Amino acid sequence: MNKRQSIPFIVLFIACAVWVYFSTDTEYPALPDHHPSYIADDLQSNHYDQTGFNDYRVFADKATNFPEDDTTLFEHPKVVIYHKDKETSVVSIWQLTSIKGTLKDKSNLLLSGNVLIKNITEDQMVQTMSTAQATIMLDTKVITSDLKVTWTGPQLKHEGVGMWTSIEAEEMKLNSNIKAVYFNEPK
Repeated sequence: MNKRQSIPFIVLFIACAVWVYFSTDTEYPALPDHHPSYIADDLQSNHYDQTGFNDYRVFADKATNFPEDDTTLFEHPKVVIYHKDKETSVVSIWQLTSIKGTLKDKSNLLLSGNVLIKNITEDQMVQTMSTAQATIMLDTKVITSDLKVTWTGPQLKHEGVGMWTSIEAEEMKLNSNIKAVYFNEPK
């Protein structure tokens, strides 16, 4: 091989070496440390107690589960809670809705954004409860909030800051700054 024939190979070799030296390394995106194990659209989930009674149902437009910290995020969740009276076997049904929800440790559900708690069976004096944020313990059926809460019923309207409600014990309490209006009208 003479000089004239080897010059193109040398130029090509130098060009490749310069290209490799100056080319930027392509970085591919890595999975974040906190990535979901599943994402579900139009979620429907049933929970049963030890006797086979349907304790509660969860519906959501979207659910994203993160197993690292045992958290599930919900978009537009709706939780339907069933409570069966042990003495009379009468079932009362409560429905909780909000814009967002966060479930931690499989039983601690934080609802936020236009939280509405409604008695579907309409057998209670308080028919609806509304607040900006509420926490429900699904295993004990206790609902709490530290924010402004409004309760309404057929003959009452209560407002206060903070609440504690037990669906099982059928007890409700507003914590402070309570304003109550009772309507003296027949149902």
